[in-house]
Amino acid sequence: MKRYTAEQALEVLMDSDSDHSCFDHFESDWDEVVSEGDAFTDTETSSVMDRLITRRSGRRRSAPACLRVDTDSSDGDTSDTSWRDSRPSHSPFRCARVNRGRTPQQGRGQTREAHRHGPAGDQTRAAVNHPAEDPEPVHEWHEMNWQPKNLPFTENPGPVGDAAALDSIEPKDFIELFISDELIQNIVDQTNLYADQCIQAMDGTSQHARIHAWKPVTVSEMKVFLGLFFLTGIIHKPELDMYWSTDEMLATPYFSKVMSRNRFEIIWRFLHFNDNTARPANDTDRLYKVRPVLDHLVSKFREMYQPNTNICIDEGMRLWRGCLAFRVYNPQKLIKSYILCDSETGYCFNMKPYCGESAALKDTVVSLLDRLAGHGYRLFMDHFYNSVQLCKHLLDLKTHVCGTIRKNRGEPPVIRDLRNADLRIGETVMCHTENVMVLAWRDKQTVKMVTTCHENNMEEVEVWQRGHQEKIAKQKPACIVEYNNAMNGVDKLDQNIKYYPFVRKSHKWTKKFVTYLLQISLLNAFIIYKAKNPQGNCKTLLSFIQSVINSWTSKEQAGGGAERDDPPTENTPRAPYNTDPRNRVNDLFAVHALVPIASTSKKQHPTRRCRVCARNGLRSETSFYCKSCGVPLHSGNCYTVYHSKIKYSA
Repeated sequence: MKRYTAEQALEVLMDSDSDHSCFDHFESDWDEVVSEGDAFTDTETSSVMDRLITRRSGRRRSAPACLRVDTDSSDGDTSDTSWRDSRPSHSPFRCARVNRGRTPQQGRGQTREAHRHGPAGDQTRAAVNHPAEDPEPVHEWHEMNWQPKNLPFTENPGPVGDAAALDSIEPKDFIELFISDELIQNIVDQTNLYADQCIQAMDGTSQHARIHAWKPVTVSEMKVFLGLFFLTGIIHKPELDMYWSTDEMLATPYFSKVMSRNRFEIIWRFLHFNDNTARPANDTDRLYKVRPVLDHLVSKFREMYQPNTNICIDEGMRLWRGCLAFRVYNPQKLIKSYILCDSETGYCFNMKPYCGESAALKDTVVSLLDRLAGHGYRLFMDHFYNSVQLCKHLLDLKTHVCGTIRKNRGEPPVIRDLRNADLRIGETVMCHTENVMVLAWRDKQTVKMVTTCHENNMEEVEVWQRGHQEKIAKQKPACIVEYNNAMNGVDKLDQNIKYYPFVRKSHKWTKKFVTYLLQISLLNAFIIYKAKNPQGNCKTLLSFIQSVINSWTSKEQAGGGAERDDPPTENTPRAPYNTDPRNRVNDLFAVHALVPIASTSKKQHPTRRCRVCARNGLRSETSFYCKSCGVPLHSGNCYTVYHSKIKYSA
């Protein structure tokens, strides 16, 4: 038996992925180093233990191997480490949080070769309560004569249904394929109903409360509201009120021109999507409050577009820090959805929010595929979903699969038990069974793949490597190369919707989730628009959104239904409310003069709050303003004080 020195044993344990704060994990590695109990004397054992504790406590705890991204160079240390090859094999890291309550069939964690998921994403996955998958049957594995099954692709990618029949170059016609008048009418009905319910419940409030100014919203006015809401994603301000500010530094007059601040805020307050009072007593649907919007939009996503050959399944996350029954555990507190996307365009074809239900992963994947099954699609997934048994099932549905695979998901023992030290960098091991190939390839670490559509061949790619000024050529298995290229569909989706985010802080998760659906709808509509009009005027997502906003907020669209602020006219300028003009106190008193406030379309004799009275806590309005300063003032004392005293407030 190999006898380790104390220094060698210490290095083995320091390099181990085990969580030494967990006794079971540490005991396993310790027993493998000092197997049979006679490799060290008591004195040597005590010395190694003390030094291990000191060394580990002196460094920052690294993320578990199943969660972290390895950024070490593939160039190994040149020192002599040949003694490691003879050490007993030790199990990979087993995170207590990940494995608690998890069956062996659900497997352990393994980093994705493309390094796309960090600790937060996999911790969220670990907290999902999926039931135990069906036990993996014993497969007969072979190492030679692998040939993937040929499944021809039988679909024509691109717009279908109403999207294919649409003959238009107007962006608003494409967004209305998803956010249709039918959907907006339902939101209008539920918003008006919810407002009536709230007002009745608040009976007895002050007559000056803003809720008493509520008027039922219409479809045209809701489009104006949504248009301004989309515009907040292009023009970013920290507070909603700032969009109606009259301060010269902050002013965005288009908002007040289209809709008044009070009207926008009261619509946002009562915005609702389903009738709470109609919910059955025994209903267990945790998405009941957003169900009409979710079902409508996801149905339209599937009806309007046929994805390209390569598709992928991944998770989409939304930040949420409030109470939510189905929020999974995550330090970043995210709402999670399973999303199936076109790998080439990022089009969201299907999505399924995670609600804490105990659905088997196989059922989740099959339900996301929906009508795409049976047409020769190539589905790319990471190790969270993949297993040999699932690959065979999807192959029966005429769907190819490729992705990373976790331990104990049906892979052959020769690959399941591989350690990094068992393979040299660039070396591969392959086994296949019934049209499913499992492959292990050593790069910076051992990457394990499962595929039904790739041959066991290598491709040359150019990659950046530490220590080199230019990209260098590198050989990688073909399945890994295509996996890295095709597994970014959901990333494209998330990237595009984050360019112009109109998500606002809200006390209701329903608004945040529906906002996410609206963002996806805009991107999907733009993808269809580009497919139908490759030479159209809207070359970018930004110009597409701007065109939609302009169409929905125009006077013709609003039809006079939106409550608008009268914009300042040349005869009645408005000074910023919180700042005073620089020339209000000067020797040229003659430049100041009180004149009547000009009439508007709504009021023949309009009034405004006197600036001096307001600063002294009085609410008093006047029909005059200073022509030079643009500030409303009472004649007499208020006018004199404002133009003669630097500090005119009490």
